[in-house]
Amino acid sequence: MTGWVAEVAGPLCGLRVAVCGTGPAVRYAGRLLASLGAVTDCGDQGWREVDGIIDATGSVPSIVDGVVVRTVDTTAAEDWASSGAMLLTGRADGPPLRCPGRPASVAWGALLATELLARLGGRDVLLPGPRVLAERAAIAGFSRRAPVSADGTFVAPSVKPGKPGWPIVLNGHERRASRVDHLPAVPPRRLRLAPTLVVDLSTGWAGALCGHLLTLVGARVIRVESSAEPGEFRDLLHAGQESVALRGEQLTRLLARADVVLDDSGRPRGEAACWVRIGQGSGDAAAAEAGLVAFDAEAGVPAPCGDAIAEPLAGVHAALTALACRLGGGRWFAELSLRAAAAAALDGALEPGPCPAPAPPVARRPAGRAPAPGADTARVARELGLAAPTAPPPAGA
Repeated sequence: MTGWVAEVAGPLCGLRVAVCGTGPAVRYAGRLLASLGAVTDCGDQGWREVDGIIDATGSVPSIVDGVVVRTVDTTAAEDWASSGAMLLTGRADGPPLRCPGRPASVAWGALLATELLARLGGRDVLLPGPRVLAERAAIAGFSRRAPVSADGTFVAPSVKPGKPGWPIVLNGHERRASRVDHLPAVPPRRLRLAPTLVVDLSTGWAGALCGHLLTLVGARVIRVESSAEPGEFRDLLHAGQESVALRGEQLTRLLARADVVLDDSGRPRGEAACWVRIGQGSGDAAAAEAGLVAFDAEAGVPAPCGDAIAEPLAGVHAALTALACRLGGGRWFAELSLRAAAAAALDGALEPGPCPAPAPPVARRPAGRAPAPGADTARVARELGLAAPTAPPPAGA
């Protein structure tokens, strides 16, 4: 049996998973799960004795007793073309461009791994695919305009070679997996996703996407914010959540009640079992720093890949990490930088030859309206007992 095992123990230690398929998204999902502690079997019959399976070949019988995420095997070029990000890459009057690395496959792999963990935890969910990379552009009407970014805020520098990296750091250790020919025997592990309170202190797209995905898998997400721009993209990411405007002692008390905290600055300042620090900044700049930039050979100009691509890449990895830590138990400080998320996409390349015709960016319909900033402050404060304790009356009063 061949597969992946963790180099450093992680929250999923003892979990056994199988990936059936040869596509880059499926294989990356298995490698991600192994980096977080699971044993991943990539063999043809590995699905027979595992806790969960990602099946892209249709080889796992429908009557199998276990959790199965069924998908399709695709190439990296097909993932890039179907994501909507390819149509955002290049000059306005030039062709859509291929990208370095496999960013769409990496995003899809992280989402497949997250969906498997959610189902293992008892949540019957269906997460979106790699088109999350282009949803903001679809809603805002962005288009390709190299060397300027799709949103017009960044100009790509000269293309430099990128070095593949890994996106997840837990408790100060970069979490990687090693390929092995013989998998260790591990006892079965039953996971259950307990009710989860997520407090979201983040301000960028990466944190918002992470919170959105955690909402989809059943977590209660409370955003701490005092202002925000209304609109369809905000509705997409924050419908079904709550919004509070808290500071000082009340915020400290809220953080003490959280199971997971999402932040994009600073060190942990609460007692949450899982604190997830997600990098902030420009997703296009972070991708350029990592070397995730396309190049238009005809015009001789660099082209930002997709729309601020490092931000949704960091967001999907952050959601997977937070869910793994919550399921596995223990105390974890997770760090996911935008640059590292972009560098992770550089491991491998699109297959040679022309890409399929690129699909346009599309966005899912929001599940409802996002709450106004601070709209839930009073109710949440009462429900969770966040008010400062009342001082006892003076003696003799």
